[in-house]
Amino acid sequence: MVLVGNHEAECHSPTCLLSKSKKDQLGNYLAFNSRFRMPSVESGGVLNMWYSYEYGTVHFTTLSTETDYPNAPSNAYFTKRVYGGFGDQLAWLEEDLKAADANRDNVPWIIVGMHRPMYTIRSCGPDGVPNNDYEARNVQEAFEELFIKYKVDLVLQGHVHTYERFYPTANNSAIMDGVSRDNKTYENPQAPVYVITGTAGGPEGLFVYQVPPSPEWLVLMDNKHFSITRLSVTPTNLTLAKIESATGIIHDEFSIIKSSATQDSTQ
Repeated sequence: MVLVGNHEAECHSPTCLLSKSKKDQLGNYLAFNSRFRMPSVESGGVLNMWYSYEYGTVHFTTLSTETDYPNAPSNAYFTKRVYGGFGDQLAWLEEDLKAADANRDNVPWIIVGMHRPMYTIRSCGPDGVPNNDYEARNVQEAFEELFIKYKVDLVLQGHVHTYERFYPTANNSAIMDGVSRDNKTYENPQAPVYVITGTAGGPEGLFVYQVPPSPEWLVLMDNKHFSITRLSVTPTNLTLAKIESATGIIHDEFSIIKSSATQDSTQ
């Protein structure tokens, strides 16, 4: 499954850099929306920009942090085109999460995927309040209220080339109810859990902090190891592991536990 990010906005190839017509033709996510086919029709979404689907015990909601919410970034790197205009993403999101929350008896987990992070030490002040260095504040203002309202369990984010794991967090504060002393288990958390898994690799490398902030919602940050992320899910347990690509070493692992549901598994 694919998820839209800033590099999908338009063509970045040498052909596009040399050709104004190619830049214009491939702007506004045209190539991204033409090359893949996500289940937007089935879920009432739009193209590959936002959509949802269910897999086993999880309802996955995929969003665009690039377009179609107040103060969304333009991403028009090489053109003067107006980007976005795909539809009312926030109205769709509320209906999607509302239906998913009402279906918890059958599909107990809600996981949101989005490119730009709401919480990251790359885009916050010393007090942990998101700022717009990486547009985190605008993302928060658009989406956080709905995530809290419909009890989203996990939010997977990218854009920042690090791995960052957070406590259950709402309105800039860590909600510590149910968090184990070793920070590896969140039992019936009372707020969404956010993770940035941005260390898959790429020509830009990993992000380097000079003096990283340490807000109250941060559990740990790893910008040393390229890695993949593995999710293992049953109706009562969701476990996320950060696995180093080169060695297979697990550098972080934690679980979210729900107190009641019937056993099944998704991985």
